[in-house]
Amino acid sequence: MKLLRLLLSLLILFLFTNCEDEFITYDLDAEEPDKPDLYADHCAPHVLDINLDSESCLLDIQEATGENAVYIEAYSGAFRTITVNGIANHAVGEFPNARNTSPIVPVLDTYVMTTHPEMAAFPAAGLEYTFGVLFSGVTITAYSEKFYVGARGQLDDWNISALQSTYDFGLDCNNGHVNSEGKYHYHGTPSAYISGLGIDGTEMKKIGYAADGFPIYYKYGYDSDGTSFIALESGYRLKTNDRVGDGITAPSGCPDGLYIQDYEYVFGVSSLDACNGRFGKTPEAEEEYYYVITDNFPSVPLCFSGTPHESFLSAQ
Repeated sequence: MKLLRLLLSLLILFLFTNCEDEFITYDLDAEEPDKPDLYADHCAPHVLDINLDSESCLLDIQEATGENAVYIEAYSGAFRTITVNGIANHAVGEFPNARNTSPIVPVLDTYVMTTHPEMAAFPAAGLEYTFGVLFSGVTITAYSEKFYVGARGQLDDWNISALQSTYDFGLDCNNGHVNSEGKYHYHGTPSAYISGLGIDGTEMKKIGYAADGFPIYYKYGYDSDGTSFIALESGYRLKTNDRVGDGITAPSGCPDGLYIQDYEYVFGVSSLDACNGRFGKTPEAEEEYYYVITDNFPSVPLCFSGTPHESFLSAQ
């Protein structure tokens, strides 16, 4: 038996040491076969129709609460102080509702901004700020209070867009709803307010001020000829690469607009910058910087081109 094992081992050794090496050869002229590209843009690129005008607005909130809308401007030196109470001067939806369980109550807030805004060296992120105050007596912001919650807890890098349709935040036709304190605020185009102002594309209409002091207009701006008007849209588009998460600790899959971070700013597709602003002619100046509320994502600017005042750090 030992002799048999020895002979078998010698045979195997002989075969391995006397076989010629094998080499894989390629036809360099042949067409390269299809193969998956792990870094290719494979998610469908498109402009997502955000969820605007989701519910009707039939309630006169001033009559319902017995409170008048408050919007008061005061000036001191180079600063403007605005006081509002969150009671809109236009029709709103019914609150509480099945998705938003707080009633609208007056919440008096005061905001401060410079009257001489300047462009900052770099844009300031808007997540922690109320973006601005509109003349309707209501504040406005792009970001919601909801985030992705995974195995490691809440991720502040993944903010759930208030204008998506997966989760119902109880928004009315003004893209507004109520926080836990009863404060009514907007997350997108305030349609009933805009309608009441008669904005129809034949003029520019200022509707408020941002936290850095620059004015806010709705949708329409002067064309390059300086006389006619055009409807402005943002330069944001859905990303076309997978989210980088694993679906457990962070979101995965193709961007679908559920998160604000599903979008990216694409240069060259809009005259608005990444903060939904532009330089141009306005009814008040031949050339100034202003923000625009648009009807496509993000509707409300995501960042500030100037320096926001700390008074806007107050919660929505």
